Amino acid sequence: MKIHKPEINPTFYYGAIISYKFHGGISKDRNKYRFRFTLYFKSGDICNTQKSGFKTQAEATKAKEVLIAELVKNEYIPFDYTVKEVFDYWLYEYMIEQKKIRYNTYQGYKNVLYNYLLPMLGETKKLKAVTTRELESIIQSIPYSSVKVHSVKIVRQIFTFAHSNHYISFNPSIAAVEKILKDSQPAQKRDVIPYTVAQIRQLLYQCKQNFQDMYIPLLLAITTSARVSETIALKYSDIDFTANTIYIDRQLGRAIKGDAKENVTTQQLETKMPNGVRSIPLPDWVSDEIIVRRAWYERQKLSIPNFCEMDYICCHCDGTPFHRKSFSRDFHTLTCMCGLPQIHWHDLRHMYASVLKNNAVNMKAISEFLGHASPVFTEEVYVHQEEVAYDCSVLEEEWENIRPNNTEKLGQDELFLPFTDEDYQLIIA
Repeated sequence: MKIHKPEINPTFYYGAIISYKFHGGISKDRNKYRFRFTLYFKSGDICNTQKSGFKTQAEATKAKEVLIAELVKNEYIPFDYTVKEVFDYWLYEYMIEQKKIRYNTYQGYKNVLYNYLLPMLGETKKLKAVTTRELESIIQSIPYSSVKVHSVKIVRQIFTFAHSNHYISFNPSIAAVEKILKDSQPAQKRDVIPYTVAQIRQLLYQCKQNFQDMYIPLLLAITTSARVSETIALKYSDIDFTANTIYIDRQLGRAIKGDAKENVTTQQLETKMPNGVRSIPLPDWVSDEIIVRRAWYERQKLSIPNFCEMDYICCHCDGTPFHRKSFSRDFHTLTCMCGLPQIHWHDLRHMYASVLKNNAVNMKAISEFLGHASPVFTEEVYVHQEEVAYDCSVLEEEWENIRPNNTEKLGQDELFLPFTDEDYQLIIA
């Protein structure tokens, strides 16, 4: 769906005031007093304006002195914008053009700004007229807790942006947000209980038997902590089989801008954050599984007409990539089938962090594996220490003990992964 950008007030592009010039002194204007001046902006634009309506010459002189002081301190507010004008510029120019937000982020911002905040503030209301109490009342009136939390963040961002760019002289969001956070209940940390080794074995076994397309993505998510958008973007060229390392430097998703001919749900994008570019150690047996998957990939290339050769590890039978919601329904069905506690796919990242922490892995290393900027954030949000948790690398260490013999019949709770030469031939054949 194409994004329709509203018409932006051109004065937003003027930039900072770099110079100014007053014309004459205080002059009379219909029984009142005024003074005139010119502002020169960084963009090269020039704005001739005046301040008028003063009852006395002394009042006009004082106002001129105040204006000069504001200009010298770079505190002067040259334009009086409406709420809608600032919302439009902040979202469509600053956040999209400069901050390069993703499509899903854009949709979230748009929903809060134009479905909740703007209708209650009013499109023609001047931004400088918005009060602390008004912001607090509007946010508190939002009936949905998730939207309310998102609104707090957006209000804080947009008014801080407006204040720093001299659209307003006072930031009403500071006190409003502080009051809302003080009165609200502390956010509860989401309860994610890590699966045990036995549960992980069962999950992977049932997945391989019943949801083959999801097996490799699930295996990679469990053993590398890659986000679903990063997992589906992995290519065979991203695997160092010698060092058993996986390299992540992209994700698949929907960009706000892109080639109209591309599938909008599977465009290659940069990682969510700069820290998202990272290397993650890969267990030996997972590397083996990727090699088996490559054999399947080569076979598909030969047997499927018009095969889309894009080198993705996780792909449909014709080579086309998955999108981030491809596994949502099947993953829910899989966890129900295994009788496991219900979790979201993203919770696998929480599990990964938790099991590494419980196996005494350095918090800095865990944070880097997850692509976070701060170990503190990782520990506070992603680590869940309930009972005994297990590092996924334990699967590799225990493989020789849990691996079934080829002559034995697999039990319902056993995980079979092809590792022998004979098994590889069965896959390739």
